[in-house]
Amino acid sequence: MNFLFPALLGLVAAAGAVMIAMGIRGSQAADATTLARQRLARQELGLGQSAIALELEKPLLERLFAPGRRWLGRQMSRVTPAQQAANFQKRLDFAGNPFGLDPAGVQTLRVVAAAALGAIGTALGVLTGSGLALVIFLAVGVGVGFYLPVLWLDQLVRARRAEIEAALPNALDVVAISMEAGLGLDRALEQLVRHQEGPLTLLVARALREIELGRPRADALEDMAVSTGVEDFTALIRSIIHAERTGVPIARTIAAHAAQMRVKRRLHIRAEAARASLKILLPTVGCVFPTLWLILLGPALLVALSINGH
Repeated sequence: MNFLFPALLGLVAAAGAVMIAMGIRGSQAADATTLARQRLARQELGLGQSAIALELEKPLLERLFAPGRRWLGRQMSRVTPAQQAANFQKRLDFAGNPFGLDPAGVQTLRVVAAAALGAIGTALGVLTGSGLALVIFLAVGVGVGFYLPVLWLDQLVRARRAEIEAALPNALDVVAISMEAGLGLDRALEQLVRHQEGPLTLLVARALREIELGRPRADALEDMAVSTGVEDFTALIRSIIHAERTGVPIARTIAAHAAQMRVKRRLHIRAEAARASLKILLPTVGCVFPTLWLILLGPALLVALSINGH
């Protein structure tokens, strides 16, 4: 009977995880843009079908769990504060919307992870046989599970930011060369989007679409730079806007920033290389030296023990 409660918690957590996984898969398949593209493709082929027919083409399990997934998403949207939801949406957009998640999906993952790790913590507490250990393991499991999806999302954001920082100097060279060839800033950015791929070009393409829809160029570019969290990129965009207003050649400004970023990256790599000797000191002392001492002093120790035994 002592294992009944943690077993039930584990079953509930597992069922919740399965529902979330199927919901994420269903959200990708049922995305409105995807359905619209499928319908347009069929109409182009002369096989136009209704939305009901496209819905019936989806797997049975997705159609069965879709109402529950939508209801769960609505409930999570209600309990998600507006500022936190906006922050989650901003980070999800920057990370490329992994698994088609939205703020409600992130909150659902947090609840499921808290329930699952809380069940594991409860089971460990029951195995120890101590009430205090049970409470501690349960609290730690719930806390870690609740914040684990947020840490995962932050890791995705940091990885995407690192990719942007790595691709930025080469992208700036492309823009500078295009402008020196006689193109304007918008056309040079289009050349960048056309000839390169990556998270940086996706952000530039989004900014160009906003400019085409009538948004001021300065606002679109500055919001694009601020969303990356890269200080050098933000400073560059502000310098471009200032150069455009004052009449300073923009190509020179971009080329100078690209050279400066390469110098900073080179210095950063040298600093990391200098720290490598300190980082490797602890595993060397803790893992390599004891093994060497055992190999070198082990035979002598065995001989000394055998002599004392006789």
